[in-house]
Amino acid sequence: MGPVDKIEPPTEGAPVGDYTFNPPGPEPGAGPEQVIEGFLLAGTAAQDDYGTAREFLAPKLAGEWRPTERTLVYDGGVKITKAAGEHAYVLNFEVASVIDSRGIRVIADPGTTRSVPVELEQVDGQWRISGIPDGTMVSASDFPSLFEGYTAYFFDPTYSYAVPDTRWLASRQGVAASLATLLLEGPAPYLAEAVVSAFPEGTRLAQQAVPVESGVASVDLTSAALDGTTFLDRQRMQQQLELTLGPLNTVSSIRMSVGQRDVEIGDRAAAGFEPAVKDPAVGSRQIAVLDGELVFYEGSAVQNPPLPKVSQLHPREPALAPNGDEAAFLGDGGLYTIGADGTVRNVVAGTELTGPSIGPFGWVWTVSGQRGTVSAVPLDQSGGPAVPVAAEWLAGAEVSDLRISRDGTRALLITQEDGESKVLVAGIVRDGDGVPIRLSEPNELPSPFAADSAAWADETTVAVLDSGGSEAAVLRLDGSSEELGKLDGMEEISAGNGPDNIYVQTSDALYSRVGQSWAPQPPPLVLDPAFPG
Repeated sequence: MGPVDKIEPPTEGAPVGDYTFNPPGPEPGAGPEQVIEGFLLAGTAAQDDYGTAREFLAPKLAGEWRPTERTLVYDGGVKITKAAGEHAYVLNFEVASVIDSRGIRVIADPGTTRSVPVELEQVDGQWRISGIPDGTMVSASDFPSLFEGYTAYFFDPTYSYAVPDTRWLASRQGVAASLATLLLEGPAPYLAEAVVSAFPEGTRLAQQAVPVESGVASVDLTSAALDGTTFLDRQRMQQQLELTLGPLNTVSSIRMSVGQRDVEIGDRAAAGFEPAVKDPAVGSRQIAVLDGELVFYEGSAVQNPPLPKVSQLHPREPALAPNGDEAAFLGDGGLYTIGADGTVRNVVAGTELTGPSIGPFGWVWTVSGQRGTVSAVPLDQSGGPAVPVAAEWLAGAEVSDLRISRDGTRALLITQEDGESKVLVAGIVRDGDGVPIRLSEPNELPSPFAADSAAWADETTVAVLDSGGSEAAVLRLDGSSEELGKLDGMEEISAGNGPDNIYVQTSDALYSRVGQSWAPQPPPLVLDPAFPG
């Protein structure tokens, strides 16, 4: 057995775009451990297709190694240990997250470890790596300087809303091409059956490049892109590219072509094109409970709404439809809806239901918390009874909250199982008539504490409240989070247009977020406030 070494991560680098990592190549006469260390350090330099890292590899492997196949982000250091075999080693480290070849990032559970085998050989008298899995390894401290989160956009099945799909890419030239490629490959697994793409399956970039000149990004596609498409289809393709590539600071417009010939998209009005809504707003009005009745709350004041009197049902946890004309609430006997005509009906019986959430397509959602049974009810009075929504992965878990995203394609759930709390986002799978039928296998959002309730703040951000009622945080779909100021006795949380527009309610007052603090609102105290959704 040989010596044991440990690589400590470098100090945190500068923000993306401000600094380029330029590690050295292999030193003449370097030993096996030094070559491994140099290779790991060179994995921070993505330029020239990781050209410096390839210098540490034996010639055959240098041509075959695929650095973007996977990125392992590690906490602490990497321990290099001699393994069985004459020139074999193993790298051991604690995994913080894993990014796959499609830029999808999965946060690892605390304490997760990984072992990576390495083999070396001598090439012209110099040690080189002859065997190592595809991919790179970077420290968690360097990760923010090496990778950046981007958003690919898809559509809900009605093409009414743009749906974000966060991806992580190494900071290097060619980001526009990488992002366009990921867009054409389709959505992340949890969204795969919940969203649609305007591009026909099999569409690819004609060449692995999206040149940007004078702010114009030229996206040249394979001929399959136009197979069977109408002007309306092409207009949606154009918008999907604009939504995805437009936020890049080098891009101001998109030129879509096939075989270097501009794609004719026709007249938008004549084709009936309606732009999909990105990050839909919910307004400034909340629904709440005051003195046993439902009220509207806006601008620190209570309004007198045309809502039916329901104090005899002891209403709590109300929800407002995005159109503002319909509502739902929990009361004695279960879940109730309020139609546009003011009719109140009991649609789900039970005493252990989660507070309702109403999506943009006319369905109100709840969960029988202890059984994990998800139900969706049509708000239309003639729409029929509640329909069960399959979610096999909820078996054995207790659900404390469920919230539908403002684009209607994703469900945010807070679950507890075996003493562990999870914040999950699942895709909503619907049938051809738009009826919800299933929740996809979810993505987990890391939370700094055990969450108990949540609310969507915008298309990529949620606000969560801890089970102890003293901590709140903002969680983003890219895996990052921001803890908010502590406040004892928080019971409910609501979020309007963006993470700065968050409210929490205690038994004594309603508070709104001001920076990292909470500002009390003037009386009267409304209970269970909620923005539309």
